[in-house]
Amino acid sequence: MSATRHTLLVVDDDPMILKILQVMLTNVGFDVVTTTEPEQALSLARQRDFAVVISDQQMPSMFGSELLSQIAVLQPQATRILITGVRSLESFVDAVNRGELFRFVTKPWVRAEMLATVQNAIQRYELVHAKAMLEKQTQALNLELAEANKRLALQVQELERQSNQLERSRTALQHNFDRSLELCHRILSIFHPQLGAQTKAVVRLCQRMADVGMFTAEQKHVLIVSAWLHDIGLTGMVRELAAGDQQNPRSFPPDSRQILLDHPIYSQTLASFVDHLQAVGETVRAHHERFDGSGYPDGLVGTAIPWTARCLAAVVHYVASDLPHDKVTEELIAQSGKAFDPEAVQLLLRCQLEPAMRPGKTVLPEDWHAHMPNPSGTYSATGTIEHTPAAPRLHTTQSS
Repeated sequence: MSATRHTLLVVDDDPMILKILQVMLTNVGFDVVTTTEPEQALSLARQRDFAVVISDQQMPSMFGSELLSQIAVLQPQATRILITGVRSLESFVDAVNRGELFRFVTKPWVRAEMLATVQNAIQRYELVHAKAMLEKQTQALNLELAEANKRLALQVQELERQSNQLERSRTALQHNFDRSLELCHRILSIFHPQLGAQTKAVVRLCQRMADVGMFTAEQKHVLIVSAWLHDIGLTGMVRELAAGDQQNPRSFPPDSRQILLDHPIYSQTLASFVDHLQAVGETVRAHHERFDGSGYPDGLVGTAIPWTARCLAAVVHYVASDLPHDKVTEELIAQSGKAFDPEAVQLLLRCQLEPAMRPGKTVLPEDWHAHMPNPSGTYSATGTIEHTPAAPRLHTTQSS
C-alpha cells in the first residue's frame, strides 16, 4: 500500500453495497467518502480531490459511465472504476479505450480482485499526479529560467557597456600617460638636446632588454618608464652642469658636486607625478648606484640595488659614454662585478649592441664659434636633425 493516505469516492444506489465497500477499503488504509446520489457525487467532486472514484453503473438518476465521464472533466487525475452487472461490455471497453475509465469490475466482484484493482488505481493516480506535479514544476522552472536568462542578458549587456567604458578609460589613461612621458622628454630635450637624444637611445635599448627576457610584466613597465624619466631631475640644474660627466661626480666643482649627487632624488620626485608605482621612483633614484657600493645617492651595494636600476645603470653608461663603441663595450665587461651587475651587463650585450644605437653629439648654439666649420644640420629639441642654412656650419660627429 502507498505510504500516503488517499481519499476515495464511492457511489452506489444500494446502501448495503456502499457499506461493504467502505468497510473493506477503510480497513486497508483509505479514507472513503460514500453517496447514493450521482448529483451529490458531482458536487463533492467540485469541492475536493479524490484519488479514485468508484461508481455503480445502474443507478436510477444517472448511469455510472455518464457520472464518471463528467468527473473526468472535473478531476482528470482521478482514477475512475465502474462496477457493472451487465455482461455486454462493448460500451465499457470503448469507454476504457477513450480514457474515461481505468477499469471496470463485473458483479459479483471478489474482494481480493477489488482490492487489487483499487491498489492499481491508486498507483495510476500517483503516477499521473506526480507527472502533473513535475510538469507544473518544469513550467515554473522554465519561467524562472526564462526570467533568469533575461536578467543575465541585461547583466551581460551592462557588463559589456562597463567593459567598453573601462576600455575607453584605459585607452584615455594610457594616452595621457604616454603624453606625460612625451612631455617630460620634450622638457628635457628643450633644456639640453643631447640629454633628450641620449634618453631616446636609453629607452630603445631598455626596450630591447625587456624583450630579451628575465623581466616580469611589471618590471618591463618599470624599466621602460624609468628609462624615459631617469634624467628629468637634471632640468633643475644649470645646463653646463647637466652636460657634465655624471658617472664621475668628482669631476664637478665642490660647490656643484652635491647638486649632481642629488639629481636622482629630484628625478624620483618628478617621476612620482607621472607614474604611481613606487618601483619606478626607486629605479630612477638608484640608476647611478654601483654594484660595489661606490655609486650615488645612497651608496647601495649589489642586489640591494633594484634589478631594473642595475639594468638601467649599464644602459645609461653605454649610451652616455664618450668612448668609442668597442671601447665602452670593453669597459662594461671590465667593470662587470665592480661598477655594474654582471647579469645586467650580459643581458645588455645580448641586445647586439652597435654604434648606431648611441646618439650623435649635439652642438648647442652657445657653443658655436666663428672659426668652426659649418655643420650640415643640428639636433632640434626633439632630437631630430634640422637644417639651418643661415647658421654657422659645424660638424656633427658620432661619439663612437
